[in-house]
Amino acid sequence: MFSDQYPFAEKGISQQLIPWVQSSQLSPGDKASIAGQLNQLLPLIRERRIDKRQLLRLRNCLQDNPVLLWGGVQSIVAQSKDVGLSETEIEAVQRISERLMRMATDRVLSRNDLEFTIQKCAVVLPDQLGLEVQQDLTADQIRQFMQRGEQLTNENNVPNEPYSKSPGEAFAMLIKAALDDPKDQP
Repeated sequence: MFSDQYPFAEKGISQQLIPWVQSSQLSPGDKASIAGQLNQLLPLIRERRIDKRQLLRLRNCLQDNPVLLWGGVQSIVAQSKDVGLSETEIEAVQRISERLMRMATDRVLSRNDLEFTIQKCAVVLPDQLGLEVQQDLTADQIRQFMQRGEQLTNENNVPNEPYSKSPGEAFAMLIKAALDDPKDQP
C-alpha cells in the first residue's frame, strides 16, 4: 500500500493491459486506438509527469472500464443482422448499444454492469479474466442482451437518442477525465 506504484502501473499497462486489448474482441481500429493511447500513458507514468492522485484515478479508470469490453457489444450488434430479428429489433440493438456507450462515457456504467448485460451472449474466458461473446448467437440471446441493456439504461435515465462515440473515442474521454484535476472541472 505504501510502495512506489509507478513501476507497477507501467508494468500492468505494458505487460497485461495492452496485450489483453490486442487480443480482445474490439474492432481492429479500436484495438489500435486504445493500445496507442495506453502506450502514450507509459512515458507519463515512467517520468512521473502525473501525480499520485492522477495515478490512482487512472488505475481506477483502467480497472473498471467497460469500454475495454466493447468488442462484445460490437459483436452482438453485428450478429443481430443475421439471426432473424425484425428491422425494429435490429435498430433497438444499435440504440441500446449507443445508450450503454453514453453511460460508459458518463462513468455510470461499470464493467460489472456490462458483463451482466452481455452475460447470456458470452462465455467465460479460460483465464477467468472476462467474457467473450460467442460467434453463433441466437435471436433469443440477443433479445436477452436487449432486455438487460434496456433495463439498465432506463434505470439510469439515459436518453433514448443517438450517441456516436467509438470505443476508442470513449476510452480517450475516460482517460482524459482520470488525468484532469477535478478541481478544474466546472
